[in-house]
Amino acid sequence: MDKYKVLHDLESLAEPSFKEYKTTDYIIRFLKNINIGIDKRLKTGCFGTINFNAKKTVAIRADIDALPINTEKTECRHLCGHHLHTTALLFTLYEIVNKKIKLNVNLRYIFQPAEEIVSGAKVIIGEGGLDGVDEIYGLHVDPDIELGVMGIKPGELMAGSNHFEVDFKGKSTHGAYPHLGNDLIVAAADFINMAQKIVSRKIDPLKEKLITFGKIEGGTAGNILSDRLKILGTFRYFDKELKSFLMDELKKCAESVSRFYDIKIDVDIKEGTPPVINDEILTNNIQKICDKNGIRYVSDIQKSMGGEDFSLYQERIPGLFVRLGIKESDEIIPLHNINFKVPDRVIDYAVNFWLVLLKNL
Repeated sequence: MDKYKVLHDLESLAEPSFKEYKTTDYIIRFLKNINIGIDKRLKTGCFGTINFNAKKTVAIRADIDALPINTEKTECRHLCGHHLHTTALLFTLYEIVNKKIKLNVNLRYIFQPAEEIVSGAKVIIGEGGLDGVDEIYGLHVDPDIELGVMGIKPGELMAGSNHFEVDFKGKSTHGAYPHLGNDLIVAAADFINMAQKIVSRKIDPLKEKLITFGKIEGGTAGNILSDRLKILGTFRYFDKELKSFLMDELKKCAESVSRFYDIKIDVDIKEGTPPVINDEILTNNIQKICDKNGIRYVSDIQKSMGGEDFSLYQERIPGLFVRLGIKESDEIIPLHNINFKVPDRVIDYAVNFWLVLLKNL
């Protein structure tokens, strides 16, 4: 079976979160062709178990969704390498079956939808995907780490993440007579500036935190003050106490701006994901396995302010999220960049890592 063909097949399918229908069909066909049973097929995604009658069950999770690359969200591309993660898990299962490898643990495989909108892990958990699982592992490509080198870091790895919407409502008026209505654009500008002072002036500078505004929409013409405006943003943190603090402070900003401009402001903070925090015992164990089996790894990798719903699994059972280096030159094309691409040969490193890990647990 040609793993490079499978990698390219999945790359060409590239579907958005919760619409990975063809991708799921492809995964199901692959599993059936190698006689691996499926515990549950979801609307998109699936999970199952290879039972070795062991006392412990471990899970490996692969994410399967892609990112939209046009405004209409009709075209998608794997700008985060999820097709590589999926192919690696498929061929790990293939090698176990084809070579009749007997493990000392039961293996729960998870093909998770909707990681890009940090929603799929919750679905997997709700459908019983973690039932009976003792520990879980995940892998993600990393363009900052040398090709084939694993990033295995204990403790804090990725930030907690929440998205929010702020709706401004006021009275529309002619741009020449702002005193007869409400200038929501100026109000939004004040809100944004005030919110940035939360992280720069109200929180210990040594604590990692971030508030970003990525979208603002409102208005119809340069000489009309609109009666509606919306801004979208996200905040990130590692210290879990900061989550409630940031939420409260954003609402305080809204109250202050609302009173000053005599407008209505609604702040809607979406349910987010906690920080990815790697279990210390699992990390130490896997590092020892890598040492014994000649797998190169680094542990001094930088923490990321990116969010990842793998953290929802880690809230329930011990988990380890690993980085896989894909850097081939000094030119680094970051994740989510339109020109991002995973080198084909990375698949060999990924499959080898999973097999070495599973054989030594």
